[in-house]
Amino acid sequence: MNYESMLSLIKQEKIYPVYLLYGKENYLKEDILKKLRKRLINPAYRELNYKVFYGEKISINVVINDLKILPLISEHKLVVIKEAENINKNDEKKLVNYFNQLNSKNIFSTLIIIYKEGRPNKELITAIKRIGIIANFNITDKGKLALWIKSKFRQSNKKITQEALFYLQSIVGPDLARLFNEIEKIDIYTKDHKIIEKEDVMITIGGSEAVNIFKVLDSVGNKDIKNAIDGLVKLNQGNLHHLSIFAMIYRQIKLILQTKLLIAGGFNFKEVEKKLKLPYFVVEKIIKQSKKYTFKEICKSYELLNIADLAFKDSQQEPKIILEELVMNIIKCSNK
Repeated sequence: MNYESMLSLIKQEKIYPVYLLYGKENYLKEDILKKLRKRLINPAYRELNYKVFYGEKISINVVINDLKILPLISEHKLVVIKEAENINKNDEKKLVNYFNQLNSKNIFSTLIIIYKEGRPNKELITAIKRIGIIANFNITDKGKLALWIKSKFRQSNKKITQEALFYLQSIVGPDLARLFNEIEKIDIYTKDHKIIEKEDVMITIGGSEAVNIFKVLDSVGNKDIKNAIDGLVKLNQGNLHHLSIFAMIYRQIKLILQTKLLIAGGFNFKEVEKKLKLPYFVVEKIIKQSKKYTFKEICKSYELLNIADLAFKDSQQEPKIILEELVMNIIKCSNK
């Protein structure tokens, strides 16, 4: 079972005596825990009917005894074991025996077992499958991640454009906890706006630095030396590390080369889009930029990038000067 399935299951009336949550996405596990707690536990009696244990410090006998005690002034009680990967082998066997003997009828206590790292052994999985729910929280598919982001904005009756979605994922990456925090910030920043645009994402998350880095990259691609240097000067006044800026410039030249090679090889727009694994609006931009560079100019740009890389390691020059000279020389050599 995955995150979406768990959300659907929580909305249903049936509650299971045990839930086992594992996988890489710890944020999703905590989110499901919050939703189950909200569903089962009255906040007024939370201290009486909600307990959290940690794998390294618990005795399973204590947990099992707690599960057998009736809830106070409530229909349900909730017991949680976090960092369950640290449970010792003997206690793990006791858990397996407990689940094998458990009758799922008339259950008033629910146990949630959460693995922060690793995964449970086969015996525990088999025992829990008989009476409970097992969910693996891994989001490796970019499409699923995009759907998750869109669903978060829908909760505020907002839509995010494809371009804004691309920049959000590019800047933040796949870290769901950070994505959730950034989505909240964007939601607050946009107030009553119903459509989230690229500019909203860039200003909210990265401020002027995020705006400037993409302006610099577009200016390099378009051979616009004035805006490239102006943007770079602003970037150099901020907190973005010079190696991060260098890596982004390197990536831009690489994308231009890849696109130029694909076009020269007879690939059409859709094929280029598929090969680069980038949204159509980014591909459109890169194709236009690739037409402004010859293969000879791109080769020269790579030489300049290598020289700058060595300069960062060996030179006494300030990194910001190396970067400004790099951008200026790339565009100048291309304009000759």
